[in-house]
Amino acid sequence: MLSALLVVRGGQLVAERYYNGFQADDTYAVWSVAKSVTTIGAGIAFRKGVFSDLDQTLGELMPDRIPAGADPRVRDVSLQDLLTSTSGWEWDGPINFSRHDETDDLDLALTRPMICDPGDCFEHNNTNANLLSYLIGTMSGGTMADYLQPRLFDPLGIARPEWLVADDGANRGSGGLLMTPAEMTKLGYLYLNGGTWDGETIVEEAWVTASTTEQASGTSSTSGVNISNGSAYGYQWYVTEASGYPAWYDNEYGGQTLYVVPGLDLVMATAVAGTDVNAPDDQQPMMPIIVDLIVPTVINA
Repeated sequence: MLSALLVVRGGQLVAERYYNGFQADDTYAVWSVAKSVTTIGAGIAFRKGVFSDLDQTLGELMPDRIPAGADPRVRDVSLQDLLTSTSGWEWDGPINFSRHDETDDLDLALTRPMICDPGDCFEHNNTNANLLSYLIGTMSGGTMADYLQPRLFDPLGIARPEWLVADDGANRGSGGLLMTPAEMTKLGYLYLNGGTWDGETIVEEAWVTASTTEQASGTSSTSGVNISNGSAYGYQWYVTEASGYPAWYDNEYGGQTLYVVPGLDLVMATAVAGTDVNAPDDQQPMMPIIVDLIVPTVINA
């Protein structure tokens, strides 16, 4: 059930509620909200010259790390494909949380079946964010968490977060990150302000715009399923609208949600503790609280 709900409007925390004994300094596994952090990391990596072009491919960036048994098309997967989840690998949803070896082992991930050429179809796949994290870390000489601490977390006043390191020595870019709800809202507020924090540019405004603009359909090309209520996909963010206002969010497994409505100067975060991966039907949906309750209340205030 819901453990925390925060609402930031006009840069001010206007609502902060904790439930079932949880407090402000409790951290939560934010699950796929970590993908948004990874995308911010990629934007910083472009700004700082770690990456140079969205068209750079795995064959160029990590040629010696691709297993011999991988589909030859893996070498053609670009950074753009990873960011937009159009890399071509089949959907890994059924194994996201039950088979961590495949989530965390690059050899297994890179040899997953490909169902289309890179760039040609959308399939939600954790491998995309995990590879971005791996590349940011290896190309900067550490882990992505090492890279982001002085460039993102420190400027935002976020102490070094706990972040799972997978078997290949990289942070799990698709998850494994623990944060407080207030720290989540800081990430949303950074993007709401075009990548600037206290007058300092953390990530380029053009990157924020590209991240939160439709880049892919968000709908599986094979199953026709859209796991986020019909939303489109930007760079690891879902793109939609709320009560007629453009919005973008990460709303993933377990009820951990970061939702931004820039036209209302509004950032919202929810967190749920103790998510049971074996009981998905018991998870409380967060979208009705955000879209059907909070956003209309703000509009009508």
